[in-house]
Amino acid sequence: MARITCKTPSTGKAVSVSRTNVPASVTTIAEAPDFSVPDTSQAFATRDPLDAGRAIRPGEVFFLTPIYARNKSAATATITVELATEAGTSVSFAVVTVPAGETAAIPTQGMSLLKRIPGGLNGDRLRVTASAANVFDVTGFAEEKLSSEHIGVV
Repeated sequence: MARITCKTPSTGKAVSVSRTNVPASVTTIAEAPDFSVPDTSQAFATRDPLDAGRAIRPGEVFFLTPIYARNKSAATATITVELATEAGTSVSFAVVTVPAGETAAIPTQGMSLLKRIPGGLNGDRLRVTASAANVFDVTGFAEEKLSSEHIGVV
Protein backbone atom coordinates (compact mmCIF):
# COMPACT_ATOMS: atom_id res chain seq x y z
CA MET A 1 0.00 0.00 0.00
CA ALA A 2 1.40 3.38 -0.97
CA ARG A 3 1.35 6.01 1.79
CA ILE A 4 3.15 9.34 2.10
CA THR A 5 3.84 10.71 5.59
CA CYS A 6 4.19 14.50 5.70
CA LYS A 7 4.08 17.42 8.15
CA THR A 8 1.43 19.23 6.12
CA PRO A 9 -0.49 18.20 3.01
CA SER A 10 1.60 19.26 0.02
CA THR A 11 0.13 21.03 -2.94
CA GLY A 12 1.70 18.39 -5.15
CA LYS A 13 4.96 16.90 -6.35
CA ALA A 14 5.91 16.18 -9.95
CA VAL A 15 6.70 12.51 -10.54
CA SER A 16 7.99 10.56 -13.50
CA VAL A 17 5.82 7.66 -14.65
CA SER A 18 8.05 5.28 -16.55
CA ARG A 19 8.96 1.67 -17.17
CA THR A 20 11.68 0.26 -19.37
CA ASN A 21 11.26 -3.14 -20.98
CA VAL A 22 7.51 -3.48 -20.38
CA PRO A 23 6.72 -7.18 -19.85
CA ALA A 24 4.03 -9.18 -21.68
CA SER A 25 2.11 -9.39 -18.38
CA VAL A 26 -0.02 -6.73 -16.68
CA THR A 27 2.33 -4.23 -14.99
CA THR A 28 1.40 -1.26 -12.79
CA ILE A 29 3.22 1.95 -13.76
CA ALA A 30 1.34 4.42 -11.51
CA GLU A 31 -0.86 4.14 -8.41
CA ALA A 32 -2.69 6.73 -6.34
CA PRO A 33 -1.37 6.94 -2.75
CA ASP A 34 -3.05 8.01 0.45
CA PHE A 35 -1.51 10.56 2.82
CA SER A 36 -0.80 10.50 6.54
CA VAL A 37 -1.28 14.09 7.75
CA PRO A 38 -1.15 15.72 11.21
CA ASP A 39 -4.59 15.74 12.86
CA THR A 40 -4.19 16.11 16.63
CA SER A 41 -7.75 17.50 16.86
CA GLN A 42 -8.98 14.21 15.37
CA ALA A 43 -11.21 15.91 12.82
CA PHE A 44 -10.99 12.92 10.48
CA ALA A 45 -12.25 9.47 11.40
CA THR A 46 -9.62 7.32 9.67
CA ARG A 47 -6.48 7.33 11.79
CA ASP A 48 -2.93 6.39 10.82
CA PRO A 49 -2.39 2.98 12.48
CA LEU A 50 1.25 3.93 13.16
CA ASP A 51 0.52 7.32 14.80
CA ALA A 52 -2.78 8.21 16.50
CA GLY A 53 -2.04 11.95 16.06
CA ARG A 54 -2.30 11.61 12.30
CA ALA A 55 -5.19 11.00 9.88
CA ILE A 56 -5.27 9.15 6.57
CA ARG A 57 -6.51 11.34 3.70
CA PRO A 58 -7.22 10.52 0.02
CA GLY A 59 -4.52 10.99 -2.60
CA GLU A 60 -4.40 11.56 -6.33
CA VAL A 61 -2.04 11.17 -9.28
CA PHE A 62 -2.90 13.75 -11.96
CA PHE A 63 -1.31 13.16 -15.39
CA LEU A 64 0.38 16.23 -16.85
CA THR A 65 1.39 14.54 -20.12
CA PRO A 66 0.36 11.62 -22.28
CA ILE A 67 2.19 8.35 -21.69
CA TYR A 68 4.63 7.80 -24.54
CA ALA A 69 5.23 4.21 -25.64
CA ARG A 70 8.36 3.59 -27.72
CA ASN A 71 8.61 0.37 -29.73
CA LYS A 72 12.31 -0.57 -29.61
CA SER A 73 11.95 -3.66 -31.78
CA ALA A 74 12.29 -4.27 -35.50
CA ALA A 75 8.65 -5.40 -35.78
CA THR A 76 5.24 -3.81 -35.22
CA ALA A 77 3.99 -4.42 -31.65
CA THR A 78 0.92 -3.63 -29.54
CA ILE A 79 0.65 -2.10 -26.08
CA THR A 80 -2.51 -2.20 -23.95
CA VAL A 81 -3.22 0.43 -21.27
CA GLU A 82 -5.88 -0.06 -18.60
CA LEU A 83 -7.27 1.63 -15.54
CA ALA A 84 -7.69 -0.65 -12.53
CA THR A 85 -9.95 1.11 -10.02
CA GLU A 86 -9.64 0.82 -6.26
CA ALA A 87 -13.10 -0.80 -6.39
CA GLY A 88 -11.57 -3.75 -8.26
CA THR A 89 -12.80 -3.16 -11.82
CA SER A 90 -10.51 -2.82 -14.84
CA VAL A 91 -11.12 -0.94 -18.08
CA SER A 92 -8.78 -1.10 -21.09
CA PHE A 93 -8.91 2.34 -22.65
CA ALA A 94 -6.07 2.14 -25.16
CA VAL A 95 -4.81 -0.68 -27.36
CA VAL A 96 -2.20 0.87 -29.61
CA THR A 97 -0.30 -0.75 -32.47
CA VAL A 98 3.11 0.90 -32.82
CA PRO A 99 5.31 0.39 -35.89
CA ALA A 100 8.94 -0.68 -35.41
CA GLY A 101 11.14 2.11 -34.03
CA GLU A 102 8.19 4.50 -33.55
CA THR A 103 6.62 6.17 -30.50
CA ALA A 104 2.90 6.51 -29.75
CA ALA A 105 1.23 8.98 -27.38
CA ILE A 106 -1.39 7.35 -25.16
CA PRO A 107 -4.11 9.79 -24.01
CA THR A 108 -3.61 10.13 -20.26
CA GLN A 109 -3.08 13.90 -19.99
CA GLY A 110 -5.70 15.33 -17.62
CA MET A 111 -6.58 11.91 -16.17
CA SER A 112 -6.62 11.36 -12.41
CA LEU A 113 -5.97 8.22 -10.43
CA LEU A 114 -7.68 8.47 -7.03
CA LYS A 115 -7.47 6.72 -3.71
CA ARG A 116 -10.65 7.57 -1.82
CA ILE A 117 -10.89 4.65 0.61
CA PRO A 118 -8.71 5.73 3.55
CA GLY A 119 -6.30 2.99 4.49
CA GLY A 120 -7.47 0.77 1.62
CA LEU A 121 -5.04 -1.67 0.06
CA ASN A 122 -4.81 -0.08 -3.40
CA GLY A 123 -5.78 3.15 -5.09
CA ASP A 124 -6.59 3.46 -8.79
CA ARG A 125 -3.74 2.06 -10.92
CA LEU A 126 -2.55 2.63 -14.47
CA ARG A 127 -1.36 -0.67 -15.94
CA VAL A 128 0.34 -1.61 -19.20
CA THR A 129 0.81 -4.89 -21.09
CA ALA A 130 3.05 -5.37 -24.13
CA SER A 131 2.32 -7.87 -26.91
CA ALA A 132 5.90 -9.11 -26.49
CA ALA A 133 8.24 -8.73 -23.51
CA ASN A 134 10.95 -6.03 -23.49
CA VAL A 135 9.72 -4.36 -26.68
CA PHE A 136 8.37 -1.12 -25.16
CA ASP A 137 9.68 1.64 -22.93
CA VAL A 138 6.97 3.97 -21.55
CA THR A 139 7.33 7.39 -19.98
CA GLY A 140 5.25 10.39 -18.93
CA PHE A 141 4.87 12.90 -16.10
CA ALA A 142 2.25 13.36 -13.40
CA GLU A 143 1.61 15.25 -10.19
CA GLU A 144 1.17 13.32 -6.95
CA LYS A 145 -0.89 15.19 -4.37
CA LEU A 146 -3.46 15.12 -1.63
CA SER A 147 -6.82 14.90 -3.37
CA SER A 148 -8.31 18.36 -3.79
CA GLU A 149 -11.77 16.87 -3.44
CA HIS A 150 -13.33 18.16 -0.21
CA ILE A 151 -10.08 19.26 1.46
CA GLY A 152 -10.99 20.48 4.92
CA VAL A 153 -14.54 19.10 4.81
CA VAL A 154 -15.41 17.10 7.90
